[in-house]
Amino acid sequence: MLMGLAMAGAAEAQPHETDAYLDASRVQWEALAQTIWEQPELALQEKQSSAALAAALAKEGFQITWGAGGQPTAFVAVAGSGSPVIGLMAEYDALPGLSQAAGKAKREPVVADGPGHACGHNLLGTASVAAAVAANRERVARKLPGTIKLFGTPAEEVMIGKTFMIRAGAFQGVDAVLAWHPDDQNRVVNRARLAAAAVDVEFFGRSAHAASSPWLGRSALDALVLFDHGMALMREHIRPTARMHRRITGGGAAANVIPDYTKGDYWVRDVSGESVNEMIARLKKVGAGAALATETRVQFTLLFSGREVLPNDALSRVMQDQFTRIGAPAFDAADTAFARELQQELNAAPVGLAASVMPYTPGNGNTASSDIGEVAAVAPLAELGVAVRPIGTPAHHWVQTACAAHAVGHKGMLTAAKVLAATAVELLGNRAVVQAIKDEFAAKTNGRPYVSPLAPDAKPKAF
Repeated sequence: MLMGLAMAGAAEAQPHETDAYLDASRVQWEALAQTIWEQPELALQEKQSSAALAAALAKEGFQITWGAGGQPTAFVAVAGSGSPVIGLMAEYDALPGLSQAAGKAKREPVVADGPGHACGHNLLGTASVAAAVAANRERVARKLPGTIKLFGTPAEEVMIGKTFMIRAGAFQGVDAVLAWHPDDQNRVVNRARLAAAAVDVEFFGRSAHAASSPWLGRSALDALVLFDHGMALMREHIRPTARMHRRITGGGAAANVIPDYTKGDYWVRDVSGESVNEMIARLKKVGAGAALATETRVQFTLLFSGREVLPNDALSRVMQDQFTRIGAPAFDAADTAFARELQQELNAAPVGLAASVMPYTPGNGNTASSDIGEVAAVAPLAELGVAVRPIGTPAHHWVQTACAAHAVGHKGMLTAAKVLAATAVELLGNRAVVQAIKDEFAAKTNGRPYVSPLAPDAKPKAF
């Protein structure tokens, strides 16, 4: 039944008024994306970015509610009433240390060590807002039933924003959620992103003079080094799909003082939350051993935990139909030339930009983690990837910052908005497809209730 619905959609995908509206209002959305790019804000600090996006929605009649999940920069914008309820998600946080001048193919920070939109969230948030506005305009014009909800979700880069919003009930009653992310390819993502968790690891020792009385001390740095080495040895004994990474955030105040306190952030990822939880348990054993060996004390604090994304095939195929109809971003010769400059700077093959939409085949997507996995555990979700940077170049890199305020990024953003808007309208007008989407979600979750990974007393906090 699902395949039949999807095949029918593929044959019948038609243009919507959303396409023409987004073409006509393109300059407005490019200006909004540029405004957010010029004022990059880190997780839970996105005051200006969230306000700019919310203002664009309020101007179009959306009702805005702030503070979802105890996060001042989170908001929910609602238009319409009744079912189906179609959600879209906007992200807008930047990354530290990745400031970069727009359209420059050499490393050139705008602000030394400043933040930058190296994941393209200025494009992501703007395209989702533009899509919500366009879809709502067609909903009103065609007198379609249903509700459009835009979720302004902060702090994606530290994977907590959506999790706190879910715990507060923000996604309750949503029938389908549409997401997108900047990419170097054009594809509907049906490969589950990796589940992930992160912990603060702190060691507490005893200070002493490192030269005159070192025997009186118990080095928290020794403990952290031993723990870090144990984690490195553990890499041989984890699944090939797993990832482990870390940073030291506190290693002592002076070389001639035995440190009584050290701290590090440790992240683990794998294809399932169960595997991630197993690795966290093993890390805790390594920490206990390091503390025992150095006569120190260890403390673990969970920073976040996010499960793998549960793809929804029925919803993804509706999105694929519209993406195939709309096509890849219309990059020109100047865009391609800039892309090749960037690729050469990174020693990547100078092949330019993705010029076609990938077919809907198993395994589309990458292995980066996101808190959209938590959303996919409470509502059917489909995710779109649209090329806004050169093929073979990474996100979380200054190259993406350079493209996020360039024609390459703006053209990809417009394509994403068109696909999201048209998909939303298709869902508003087709209850049978929405029911098939919900049936698939119910079958895949098997009636299991959602359990938040957050501790009962957890509060939003960036790290």
